[in-house]
Amino acid sequence: MKILKTIPYLLLLIVVSLFSCEKMIEIETPLNETPSAAVFTSDRTAIAALSGMYGHFSQIPMQTIGLPVYTSLMADDLRYLSTVSASQEYNANSYSALTASVEPFTSFYQVIYRANAIIEGLAQYSGTSASVNKQLTAEAKFMRAYCYFILVNFYGDVPLVLQTNVNVTAYLPRESTVNIYNQIVADLNDAKANLLSDYSFTSGNRIGVNRFAAAALLARVYLYLGNNELAQSNATEVIQATNLYAMIPSATMGTALFVKNSSESIWQLPPAVSGTNQYVTETASFIPATNSVASLSHAFRSSFLDLFNGTTDRRRTQWMRDLTISGAQYVIPLKFKYRTNPEAVTANVTEAQVILRLAEQYLIRAEARAKLGTDISGAISDLNVTRLRAGLPAIGSITPATLLTEIALENRKEFFCEQGFRWFNLKRTGQADAVLAAIKPTWRPEAKLYPIAQSIINSNPNLVQSPGY
Repeated sequence: MKILKTIPYLLLLIVVSLFSCEKMIEIETPLNETPSAAVFTSDRTAIAALSGMYGHFSQIPMQTIGLPVYTSLMADDLRYLSTVSASQEYNANSYSALTASVEPFTSFYQVIYRANAIIEGLAQYSGTSASVNKQLTAEAKFMRAYCYFILVNFYGDVPLVLQTNVNVTAYLPRESTVNIYNQIVADLNDAKANLLSDYSFTSGNRIGVNRFAAAALLARVYLYLGNNELAQSNATEVIQATNLYAMIPSATMGTALFVKNSSESIWQLPPAVSGTNQYVTETASFIPATNSVASLSHAFRSSFLDLFNGTTDRRRTQWMRDLTISGAQYVIPLKFKYRTNPEAVTANVTEAQVILRLAEQYLIRAEARAKLGTDISGAISDLNVTRLRAGLPAIGSITPATLLTEIALENRKEFFCEQGFRWFNLKRTGQADAVLAAIKPTWRPEAKLYPIAQSIINSNPNLVQSPGY
């Protein structure tokens, strides 16, 4: 992939943002040292390299806006109301390789490159303490696994890049999805074995990852792979870490969940651009600047809102907002409340995009238990955790088939406009064609995979385009 040649081979000639410390630290390279040697021969500079990786990650458009907004358009939760051509393509699933202005391929591979550079540098150079070397290597492997999870769920087969030598990586072909997932599992198991069990490495802030973050992502990955036993066991590890994690109660689910260091958060995105930001950038896509049709870009589809009709579901009142504009009714997402940073500062609230949270682990374990068939009562109990928090009655006796239907419904209602949940789940469960063809005249089966930007295809003769583009 020639795209990787645009990333500096020697990792840091840098001024990096230390997001974990929420301050800027300048690191100058000594004249008699190569940048990589300078970076990986002290704890301070190696930690700065890791912070630089997270800093880049926090500014990826597909992570900050694409996963919550664009994938909701690609699925069946949101509809697009404005005129930006790229968003119209997401809404119609007619995105093309030539016009895709926000795509995950380049940006997530840039993070993978940084992760590979950290892994290589720590292995090659001495000078960091054993504990820091162990933690940073594990975090880099976790991040590499996460990026590959996103890539494989957008593109299917993708190149497997595990080193920084561009002479090797520039012309790699696609690797099979099976092998990509094997690498994801290997990286996450290594990370889980070596990460700390708390957030002390980031001074208690959940923008860093620990062994439970690795277990949580492993639980999701194993569920996608159909390994229900390991999905269940990894989710259980997270659920049992009650000293760190707890479900936000019903009374404060609208205000205390999607904020910095909430007890339900397992891993949160560092603030984008500035470590002092207190708002989440995706919110500007949902909340209009003025009460006018011209300012409104997104609203829920009526078919999604119908799922809440006749219920006491607090997610309808706490995580959504009803608008009346020129006599027409619209409903928009409101998991995050503040459109701009000054608004959040005035309210004295710091919101944070949540990448992994405890509620998912209960629903992963519920689905895994239901499919295993060995603990149906436990699966029902797990399902009821989010239902009861939302103000819905507990489900009692139920058939296994209906239980799986209820779990899927609960996933959709709990995780709307979060981290690509609905889009990925439609594809994972084989429902995308039937569901989306029924509501989108432009739907075609090839749209389940995203195209690679044509400029990237042109630079690598071994990289074939996604089918149908």
